[in-house]
Amino acid sequence: MFEKAKTLVPNGIFGPRNPMFLGNQSHPCFYQSGKGGRAIDVDGNEYIDYMCSFGANLLGYLHPKVEEAVNKQMQKGGLMTMPMDVWTELAEYLVEHTPLADWVIFAKNGSDVTTWCTNVARVHTKKKKILMAMGAYHGFHSWSVPTPTGVPDEHRAGIVTFTYNNIDSFNKAIEKHKDELAAVILTPIKHDIFQDLEMPVDGFYDAVRKACDDNNIVFIMDDIRCCYRLQFEGSHEYFNTKPDLVTIGKGMANGHPISVAYGSEKMKQAACQVYFSGTHFYSGAPMAAALAALEIIRTEGVIDKINHLGQMLKDGMLEQAQSHGVDVSWTGPLGIPFMRFPKGGPGASITFAGSATKRGVFIHPHHNWFVCAGHTEADIKQTLEVTDECFGIVKKQIG
Repeated sequence: MFEKAKTLVPNGIFGPRNPMFLGNQSHPCFYQSGKGGRAIDVDGNEYIDYMCSFGANLLGYLHPKVEEAVNKQMQKGGLMTMPMDVWTELAEYLVEHTPLADWVIFAKNGSDVTTWCTNVARVHTKKKKILMAMGAYHGFHSWSVPTPTGVPDEHRAGIVTFTYNNIDSFNKAIEKHKDELAAVILTPIKHDIFQDLEMPVDGFYDAVRKACDDNNIVFIMDDIRCCYRLQFEGSHEYFNTKPDLVTIGKGMANGHPISVAYGSEKMKQAACQVYFSGTHFYSGAPMAAALAALEIIRTEGVIDKINHLGQMLKDGMLEQAQSHGVDVSWTGPLGIPFMRFPKGGPGASITFAGSATKRGVFIHPHHNWFVCAGHTEADIKQTLEVTDECFGIVKKQIG
């Protein structure tokens, strides 16, 4: 099917889901269905899926309460000429349950809202440049796309970088560009591909907040990937910091397409001035999905369950690695883990992930994984049976 797709679609599958990014022939190219923490490919093979739509399916595929809410909304209408009443209902819900949110806007993808926030920051500060961590991903728009083929240099001329978690590097960038910087944009944790995930070091966010306050710079937190996995009220609350603007998406609607930006009252005047629209931004079905999903996350112990399952996975795999004499680096929060092999490099990661996927456990060699509430303890136990065998395969490869 992938060969046929390549004749119809550039590269067959574009972006990070292209099988070339996975580096082997073991992963499926197309799914046909899924439920809970499992997916079935077009050849009928079943997988315990630890990518969860790259984090979007926080509750698991086809959660019945979410799908019921979507179907109910679609009986009234999905995308219509004017927003549907669920627009205001979701906005009110988010403002009520998110301490930092005095207002919200809706879109479809993370790129939509991260780019919009940088423009709001420019209006608010009357400055132009954006400071971001080197190697960070904030979407596919021209200012941040990781492979800028076709992007004119001038589209990135206003981007300044520093080393994540390095307060000295951050302060030097601020000092050099403070009179031109409109915003600092950061992900809650460092989750670049191919690399260990990094939690913010003590004092990092204090330094960011102080620099922004002292120099009329807007602090944007790009919480698209991590939202509702660390703390319901926002990842910034988990790390005890106060951005001015926040973007969320992925798991908030359990796979239905919606993203959100929200902010403090002081940012609202600028937000009102920046044009923002997209035909499908107004669709009611994803908003209904978000309302249902968010209430489940808030009231049914979802984050605790994910952390419990993530701890089981982490403990089991680290014990296996030790028993096989394989050195691994395990980083990231319990629900957003990443493992690599310092001795074997990317090749060992490709072998491990490919071997696991052949045995029904879909993991990625280069991108962080996701644990979802649709996974079960039985899934974790089955996963560990597979990974034990895979550690043995990697041990033979790297010695």
